[in-house]
Amino acid sequence: MNIQNFKRSDAVRVMNWCKRNVGLNYRRQYLPTLEWHNKSEDGDCGDYDFEDNLITIYKSAHKSAIDIIHTIIHEWAHYLQSRKKYYDYADKYTYDKNPFEKQANYIADKYKYQCKRELFK
Repeated sequence: MNIQNFKRSDAVRVMNWCKRNVGLNYRRQYLPTLEWHNKSEDGDCGDYDFEDNLITIYKSAHKSAIDIIHTIIHEWAHYLQSRKKYYDYADKYTYDKNPFEKQANYIADKYKYQCKRELFK
């Protein structure tokens, strides 16, 4: 699959894959919702909003479908993490040194190719 063909419905499929393969946060009553934007104003790839339980993806900030899949899994990993610890780490570390950002990247790197193989054969 190429990035031009990657749509919001594909991102929802990746999120459903995450639910089955990466896990659920049982401290939350609801699954995260998806906000999909074709353009990024500041170059961000994505974001997880702990307060609104919202994953936002900016398609234009990505170079390939695997990059979008990586970002969705990365943001899903944040959904699994402790909000309090995330903010504590954000106050103590830069983005690149934040243990939760490192963990989210590790999870995304671990699963992105498996997700692509299983969903977009």
